[in-house]
Amino acid sequence: MSSSIYSLIRPPHLKQGDVVGVVAPAGPVDKIQLETGLEVIRGMGFKPLLGRHVCARSRYMAGPDQARAQDLMDMFQNTEVRGIFCARGGYGSNRILSHLKPKIIRANPKIVVGSSDITLLLNFLVQNCGLIAFHGPMVAGSFGRAEMKQSRRQFKTLLTGDVKGRVFRSNRVKVFSKGMAQGKLTGGCLTLLCRSLNTPYEIQTRNRILLIEDVNEPLYRVDGMLWQLKNSGKFKGVRGIIFGEMINCRPQGKGEGTIEDVFTDIFPNPKIPILTNCPIGHGKEMWTLPFGSPATLDSVSKTLELKHGCVK
Repeated sequence: MSSSIYSLIRPPHLKQGDVVGVVAPAGPVDKIQLETGLEVIRGMGFKPLLGRHVCARSRYMAGPDQARAQDLMDMFQNTEVRGIFCARGGYGSNRILSHLKPKIIRANPKIVVGSSDITLLLNFLVQNCGLIAFHGPMVAGSFGRAEMKQSRRQFKTLLTGDVKGRVFRSNRVKVFSKGMAQGKLTGGCLTLLCRSLNTPYEIQTRNRILLIEDVNEPLYRVDGMLWQLKNSGKFKGVRGIIFGEMINCRPQGKGEGTIEDVFTDIFPNPKIPILTNCPIGHGKEMWTLPFGSPATLDSVSKTLELKHGCVK
């Protein structure tokens, strides 16, 4: 199925004492970081339940494809589990999408949170299952590696349905192009957005506010991936764009310019609002944002505001 704004399901909100599943759909998990992150989740009042293969390893993935997919499907079908948090990104989410069951997922809607390599899973949930999914911190890969005080509060506030969690702002945000835009949120890690092209899971960007972030990519690779999206028509009809901090995405030598030069080449005469340096990726703080949910992007106030609650 292909989702529309009218068919998208808002998952039930989380409450104190709720059981949340922790799964590893992609890369293998560092056990020390996992335990640190689990303590953060427990500190929020949730009870984490580990998937069977969270600590497994198969080459550069957390176990075989079928096992990682089954862990995720088991959490959707477990009636005691109220939400599903990804342990980390890495690599491998692309390999499990064909093993997932959209009808079962849609019949058991739950909060799912992840980022980085989980980008493909989040967009699969929105586009192929009609379920709002959350681009946000991961248990080991985020909470297990950084303190993220602001992120913790915002994460919990949004997922428990508190209305205070609907406006996002940061004093580090920069305005590349002015304006105001409304649209459904989508996007994620740049590498993964490119990896979706010409597949059944290709990112849909028209009439959307598009989030783009990445980490540890040389400047020329960022340039190349953005041009790939542009040449694929993915910037046509986009309402607005939010770039992350692009952590460690730097030139490799003198004379290669800056990431702002890359943006200027890609968007020489932008007619849409574009913000840069937003906390949406691999930095020390990270917004939790609902993909598929309508939002307003305002360059004057440098804010992103959700139109309504993203959970029931």
